[in-house]
Amino acid sequence: MEIDTQFAVVSTKCMKLFALVQLILCEKNMQVSHLQGVVDVYKNDLPSPELIDEEFFAWKLKSQQMQERPSTCRNAIKLCAKEHFPNIYVLLKIACTLPITSCECERSFSVMRRLNNYMRASMNHYRLSSLALLHIHYDTELIEKFVCLHPRRLELKNIIYN
Repeated sequence: MEIDTQFAVVSTKCMKLFALVQLILCEKNMQVSHLQGVVDVYKNDLPSPELIDEEFFAWKLKSQQMQERPSTCRNAIKLCAKEHFPNIYVLLKIACTLPITSCECERSFSVMRRLNNYMRASMNHYRLSSLALLHIHYDTELIEKFVCLHPRRLELKNIIYN
């Protein structure tokens, strides 16, 4: 009941996409009727929405035969053959891109507040965007890739991680 009051109607429908993840699909014994609201929302994005029932049944059979079932959309989409399950693939792709929380947006706004100081007046838009992306996604391997591309800056790696 509280989920309905906390989230919009479209958000609660979209959360049902996680039923396509093999671990949830098999443990909760999901049925294709569980996805009807989601299919209606994304009908225009699906290659052939009229075949979702058959695809879901085949996806469920494939999931039940797996030894180790993925527990995330990211891992589930890696195992989904786009040729055999085109609708399921698109729905998993949508599930992977849905923002679950607003944390990423809020983090980027707080970064922009820190960056938007005196230095902002002296840099162009491209440099500000690049600097913001570096700061927001500092936990990725972006710095490692930069160091590999520019070997003259190898000492940068030691400065950042100390």
